Amino acid sequence: MSAPEDRSPGSRDALVTVVVGSTDRKTAKVLAQWCARWTEAGPKAVSAGCQGEPALTLTLSPEDAAAVATGELAPSVAYMQGRLKTAGDNGLLLRVLRWSATPAFKQALAHWSQDPALAPAAARAPDS
Repeated sequence: MSAPEDRSPGSRDALVTVVVGSTDRKTAKVLAQWCARWTEAGPKAVSAGCQGEPALTLTLSPEDAAAVATGELAPSVAYMQGRLKTAGDNGLLLRVLRWSATPAFKQALAHWSQDPALAPAAARAPDS
C-alpha cells in the first residue's frame, strides 16, 4: 500500500504572489504585483498580476524591493527585520526563503529584471 498523497498547501505547486507597495495593511497601496507557481525546484514562470488565490503573499516596500533586487537586502533578513510581510502558508514561506539564499535566486532576479513584461519597476518609489 502506498503512502497517502500529501495535499497540504505547500506540498504541490502553490501560487506565490509578491506585492510591492505599502506594508501597512490599513493603508495598503499596490504598486506592482507578480505571481508564480511554486514547485519543489523553485518558481515556474513569473507573471505580472495574479490569477487565483495565492497560498503565500509576500509584501515589500518599494525601497526594500529595490534593495532585494540589487542584492543589498536578503529576503530572509527582510523577513527577520519585519520588512517583508507575509500572509499564508508558513511552510511554503520557509521554502521560498531557503531558495532565495541560493545562486538560482540571483540568476532569476537578473532574468526577471530584463523581462519587460515584469517591469512594473520594483525599485520605483511611490508618488508623493
